[in-house]
Amino acid sequence: MNDIIAVFKSRREAIEFGTAMRRNGARVAAVNTPSRISSACGLSVRFRRNDLRTAQRVLSEGDYFSFKGFYKI
Repeated sequence: MNDIIAVFKSRREAIEFGTAMRRNGARVAAVNTPSRISSACGLSVRFRRNDLRTAQRVLSEGDYFSFKGFYKI
């Protein structure tokens, strides 16, 4: 389990977050949100655990009101 997904309620914010992560040097992938995570849009952003600090920084610098949380996968 070396990957994490960032889950959002908004598809647009998930895409913007993925783009910002790439600009900050992280390797990301758009993935389907697991069905066990309710009340989220169908799209999440997957990244490596060692990029978690980058993800936290990107979140703090942006307006991601629909961010639901990070999940280990």
